[in-house]
Amino acid sequence: MIANVQSQKPTIWAHAASKAGVDGLREVLMRAQIIEPSLLYTITAPASAGIDESYVTVLQKTGLSSGENFFKENMPSLCLWTEDSIGSPLFSLNHQFSRRVVLINPKIKTLLGRPWLWRKTVARQIFRPVCYAFVETSEDLIGLKSLGLQARKMEVLGPMLSSLVPPTCDEAERDRIGEILAARPVWFAHDVPSQEIRLVLEAFIKAQRNAHRLLLILDLEEETSISRFKEISNEMNLIVHSRSIEGEPETSTQVFLTDSGTDIGLWYRLATLSYMGGSFTDGKVPNPFIAAALGSAVLHGPKIDFFKDFYMRLEKGNATISIETVEGLSTQVVVLLAPDQCADIAAKGWQVVSAGAVAIDRLVDFTLEKINEEK
Repeated sequence: MIANVQSQKPTIWAHAASKAGVDGLREVLMRAQIIEPSLLYTITAPASAGIDESYVTVLQKTGLSSGENFFKENMPSLCLWTEDSIGSPLFSLNHQFSRRVVLINPKIKTLLGRPWLWRKTVARQIFRPVCYAFVETSEDLIGLKSLGLQARKMEVLGPMLSSLVPPTCDEAERDRIGEILAARPVWFAHDVPSQEIRLVLEAFIKAQRNAHRLLLILDLEEETSISRFKEISNEMNLIVHSRSIEGEPETSTQVFLTDSGTDIGLWYRLATLSYMGGSFTDGKVPNPFIAAALGSAVLHGPKIDFFKDFYMRLEKGNATISIETVEGLSTQVVVLLAPDQCADIAAKGWQVVSAGAVAIDRLVDFTLEKINEEK
């Protein structure tokens, strides 16, 4: 069940309904705790969110009885609620126990779709504990105001997305490999499951007809898939070199096989375009913000169950390319390898990542202000 990062009772209860929400809240609270070491917190999420992290308290039941027990045990002085978690029965406990609540990017469209909230007496009671609300857009502000929350208690924040420290790389090696590759276009396929090896290699061969010097850097999800990769690449007569044997790609290399999951920072920096493995099969895709933060344009299939909010945010900012069919993969690779195309998408990706970082900064400052009011 639990996730109290401290052995003592927390000062803040933070609740989210998704992995992206949890990651954003965690960063806010960790950074606030660095500034204010006495700050204690607990992060919770419903079991339906499918989050399995040691720092998250998974609430198997989100009914009032289990919530009351949690409240009595922890008695937070401030509660942070994100996304559509306001629709949970747990939210009413904030009123019952007179806890101050900060709403962070509540899903306004979902709230407006609940007829019972339009009854002013109900809405007034629901929002009574809310001391402040951060919303993503000005339209969201108008929507929340229509439900009865006062404008002076609201602020447009933009997306709350966990910023990240991109993985590093050996800069000397990066420069050396860059010289070897010269002006060759580079496509990185990250975290590719066994079921996608053939489709990625077939897409590479088709793309190579239009981009003759194209290099594919292939990172497999599991090292156990190497034998299958060798079988398929031999069948296709591809020139393959690997990190474990040759160490670095050569001028003749067509496909360069990484040591699974290692040196990701290096490969993203070398590739103008990156395909997110798993997006045509199980949906267990990598975090696209890593690619975006390192200047690589993001390309993915229709299944993006992991980090879905991050992908949606990039899509909203026109900072990613989504492909619905396997057949479209090679076509999009060729289109995106045009310098202007990749540069445009990469720049927009960086803007999205940067915007999320600004929101996190604001939330850290605000959280500390509210905690200090208690002193």
